[in-house]
Amino acid sequence: ASAATVLSNNTAPGDAYTNPTPVNQGMAIAGSDWYYNNVRNGATVGISTANPRSGNGSAHFNSPNNGKADIEYLPGAVNLGGNYASTASLGAFATLSAMGYDWYRNSSSAAGSHLHPSLRVLLDRDGDLTTTGDRGGLVFERSYNGMGTPTDTWVTDVLGASTFVWNFGLGLGNEFDINGNGYAYDSTIADWQAFLPTAAIIGFSSGVGSGWNTFTGAVDNINWTIGGQSSSYNFEVRDDGGEVPEPASLALLAA
Repeated sequence: ASAATVLSNNTAPGDAYTNPTPVNQGMAIAGSDWYYNNVRNGATVGISTANPRSGNGSAHFNSPNNGKADIEYLPGAVNLGGNYASTASLGAFATLSAMGYDWYRNSSSAAGSHLHPSLRVLLDRDGDLTTTGDRGGLVFERSYNGMGTPTDTWVTDVLGASTFVWNFGLGLGNEFDINGNGYAYDSTIADWQAFLPTAAIIGFSSGVGSGWNTFTGAVDNINWTIGGQSSSYNFEVRDDGGEVPEPASLALLAA
């Protein structure tokens, strides 16, 4: 499937949503099911021209010590006290066959050298969207998959059944050890699908922070395949006419 374009709310240099308080806050990205979400402690997130990828923009993060910021796909989202939550399902977790993204870590970041923008699938554990105490997600990080974290370059990661992920929430607490071996980071997506047979996918998320030192980076081209149907999203900065410049036009402008 060709990538859908998600445009920034503002023209160049794009968006820079921030929240100085410790209470999670968010903002809708107009015309899409994407949201700047879980932003707190002075972190900033926005589709901007800071680190262009596949066009004129990407979703950029700038987080101070202990900041937090995400960009999230939330179908049927509602505003709950300034932050957003999904009210719809994208399909059964058992039918998720792949997901992936491009990410970037700036070498100026002081956060642990293994850290990079993570990718998460958001789930409702029992598939009943009328109850919310069992919501949470599974998190991909390279450090639990034997991979390094390059800086100052775009990296593409593709996740499949054998990718190791760890959980938050889901009515299980954080970092739950589903195989009972005393280590919470050695279960694959396939392992979790077997452990959560009725779970529903309620969104996707990528972000930085929550206990990190300072971090600057970006993500783009977030994608997934559910039930054989693929979706991909390219973040771009709108021009004065509300459209994304064509790559050829960007090259001419640079010249």
